[in-house]
Amino acid sequence: VAKVVEPKRKALKAAEDALAETMAQLKAAQDKLQAVKDNVASLEAQLQQAMDDQQSLKDQAELTVQRLARAEKLTSGLADEQVRWKDTADEIGHQTSLLVGDVFLSAACIAYFGAFTGAYREELVEKWVRRCQELDIPVSDDCSLRGVLASPVEVRDWNMWGLPTDSVSVDNGILVTRGKRWPLMIDPQNQANAWVKAMETKNALKVIKLTDGNYLRTLESSIRVGNPVLVEDIGETLDPALEPVLQKAVFTQNGRTLIRLGDTDVDYDPNFKFYLTTKMPNPHYLPEVCIKVTVINFTVTIKGLEDQLLGDVVRKERPDLEEAKDRLVVSISNDKKQLQELQDKILNMLKESEGNILDD
Repeated sequence: VAKVVEPKRKALKAAEDALAETMAQLKAAQDKLQAVKDNVASLEAQLQQAMDDQQSLKDQAELTVQRLARAEKLTSGLADEQVRWKDTADEIGHQTSLLVGDVFLSAACIAYFGAFTGAYREELVEKWVRRCQELDIPVSDDCSLRGVLASPVEVRDWNMWGLPTDSVSVDNGILVTRGKRWPLMIDPQNQANAWVKAMETKNALKVIKLTDGNYLRTLESSIRVGNPVLVEDIGETLDPALEPVLQKAVFTQNGRTLIRLGDTDVDYDPNFKFYLTTKMPNPHYLPEVCIKVTVINFTVTIKGLEDQLLGDVVRKERPDLEEAKDRLVVSISNDKKQLQELQDKILNMLKESEGNILDD
């Protein structure tokens, strides 16, 4: 048995040794293979990173080209505006330093000088300016209501609707549209009446008189839907029924905005406007009336009369010139309005732009 088994044991031992050596060689080969695979994976990762970097650089180069093109368009487009905007910025900076006094005098004008004629208004403003300067209140030397509160585009619209172009009439237009109290216009020549009708026609203006039997019903329906109302030919006293409207006695109840008109609570539309006119050339209103309304003197001025007479003469003798002038006024007004809208849009986009503006 020993003779048979012993050679086999030796052969087994030799085979096991050979297997171990072979396995060791296999392990070494596998380790080399893994090292090669790891190296290949590393190279592939580097290749992918290089390709990603290349694509990123391409995208960045393309974006830079697009930004350059947009920058060129933006620069060329705004080049013409640079000088005007710089002058405007300087002017605004100067006006800002005088803002306190100018706004203070403008508020005083709205509150106090509406009932006076142009000469008295100028004298009053000159005295106010001197007094402000004595008190070291910053104010413009040529401070005026139209200079502070008037928009050229808006004034041009008013002129198109029939408001005379003289400075007193422009001031009157500001008093009508800016005052907190409803305007009562002294209008013997019917200028304010015609202007208000032309201005508010698009808003479905209702025209009433205090002698109308159903004027309160018309007023009530206009307050509900927000239509403007013009009361013509009032005297030196006002109907007590108008008291809540004149005082804007608006209150809120259950989430509704109401005003009491007579014995009825009426829904109040914030778009409602109220105008009053009188043809009396020199009315005498008691203080209790004056504190409820803004009294505005629309009595025609010499300059306003000259403009109107010239317009009538041209309209009669050269209707073609008058028609051309009307077209030109409308065109200028539209262009100014469009310019203002575009400028506001550009500045708003520049202000609200997030990130790089050239990416927009």
